[in-house]
Amino acid sequence: MPVERTRAVLLTTQRTGSTFLVECLDSHPAIHCAGELLNGQPDAQIAPPRDPFRHLVKGARIARTGAWLPQYRLEEYYQAGVSPVRCFKAMYNQLARPFALRYLLEHREIRVLHLRRENLLSMHISLLLMQKRRELQATQPIAPLWIHVDPDRAITAMRQAENRFLHFDRLFQNHRVLDLSYEALFEGSRLRADTATQVCDFLGVTRVPMESRIIKLNPRSLRDMVRNYDELAEALSNTEFANLLAGSALDRAQVAAL
Repeated sequence: MPVERTRAVLLTTQRTGSTFLVECLDSHPAIHCAGELLNGQPDAQIAPPRDPFRHLVKGARIARTGAWLPQYRLEEYYQAGVSPVRCFKAMYNQLARPFALRYLLEHREIRVLHLRRENLLSMHISLLLMQKRRELQATQPIAPLWIHVDPDRAITAMRQAENRFLHFDRLFQNHRVLDLSYEALFEGSRLRADTATQVCDFLGVTRVPMESRIIKLNPRSLRDMVRNYDELAEALSNTEFANLLAGSALDRAQVAAL
């Protein structure tokens, strides 16, 4: 008899804590969570290529795994294995491929974990830092960086990020969706208890603690990280993102942990 299982997808974008969440999900005995299948990742998690030939490696993986035919690759993945829940990570940009998006939209039984970062300023700065240093996610703390943030570009990027989230939120309105946020993920190396409960209930599995090998970086104030902090703060104060500057919001750990 065919195995009855729950199909799920982790829908997200960069710098949202998605790698941490994938590892936490995969640590659950009833959940198999793969990485970016649409980018050629195999069923078992492996580190993404980071050498100068990473684009060639990624292309070879896409060809080898069949990710260039996403509807077949995803169906094959969901039917494989014995875990009651099969999940994988899909980034927004990967769903620009029409067949991948069509497959997910047509299969309304697929449950969607929609992960975002509430503090869009922290996400934008984290993306800038990622360009300067490729190893932000580490198994040990790393040295801090200072960075200059262009206020106009930051505001534009935050608006684009908000629009992307709303776009995919509308696309999957006919699916069962659980909204998750970066700010509610971390409890040391474990998934925060209340978030873990929500995820387990949503996927219909036993409530157990879930953890990752990734160590969250020590929180730092954006004031101690952004060279032109005062200029940035003044520019944001006249926008819809002014709430990010209320009181000492930028100095709190939940928005300063990059």
